[in-house]
Amino acid sequence: MKIILKILVGLVIIIIVAIIASYLISVGKLEKLTDETRKNLPGEFIKLPDGVISYYWKGPKDGPIVVLVHGLSTPKFVWDGNVDELTAAGNRVLAFDHFGRGFSDRPDLTYDASHYDRELLGLLDALGVNTPVNLVGYSMGGGNVVGFAARHPERVKKLILIAPAGFVPKYSGLASLVLVPVLGDWLMTMVGKDAMLDSIRKEVSEGQARPDMVEKFEVQFKYRGYLPAILSTMRHYPMNDLSEDYKKVGQTRIPTYAIWGTEDSLVPFEGSKKVKQAIPQVKIFPVEGAEHSVTYARTADVNRILIDILGE
Repeated sequence: MKIILKILVGLVIIIIVAIIASYLISVGKLEKLTDETRKNLPGEFIKLPDGVISYYWKGPKDGPIVVLVHGLSTPKFVWDGNVDELTAAGNRVLAFDHFGRGFSDRPDLTYDASHYDRELLGLLDALGVNTPVNLVGYSMGGGNVVGFAARHPERVKKLILIAPAGFVPKYSGLASLVLVPVLGDWLMTMVGKDAMLDSIRKEVSEGQARPDMVEKFEVQFKYRGYLPAILSTMRHYPMNDLSEDYKKVGQTRIPTYAIWGTEDSLVPFEGSKKVKQAIPQVKIFPVEGAEHSVTYARTADVNRILIDILGE
């Protein structure tokens, strides 16, 4: 019996060592974003207290400012199909990568609601944007801009949500396993990249995403810290309950709009009823048959709605 127990303990130790080794090897292969690295990367960069943010401006300098806030995993290139139409309509567009994504720094911190509020507020202040802006938030970015509007209503001119977080179903299946300490870190490191890329490839093959999104998505995996930032957000950002922030926005006079795919399975369209209850002034724009990829899969529809809203 003692021999069997020793064998089992030995096997457990070997497995643990193998898991740790595979984790360290995977992380060790990744590059670190530095000032030198950024010399060869597109866009502009600005230093905030938590690190360097990647961003760009497009459109007439005297146009109404539209700030585009992307979601959990896909950086600012998610807006590539929208920016030109928005600028052609006379808007001054600001897009940026969240910390932990794209070409922004990947600081080791807690990616919670206060972090995303500090990030957006810090960016606007650093860029000298002091007048109210039109905020457009997609998916988690929708939750971000709701939180920002709840805390800083004087900084928001119009609030436009696209399939916004805040009433998202709780994680289940493999997604729930990544919330488990240690196990989740290993799973995210070992299978997270392939799972995300497979999802984008599937959308491309089905004609729901631009072909270049695979390559652009893959580039950010070269740099250390992307997957830990995603994991920290999943663990600490309240995707499924931002009801208090929504209610606070509902108590303001901020014109609010929501663009939503009726077939969205990730952020179900049913959630629009809760948004309407919390924000009575919201105007809902359903996109029939669209899924969560509505921003880039149904670009023409989304652009038309955005330009109409901004032109009011």
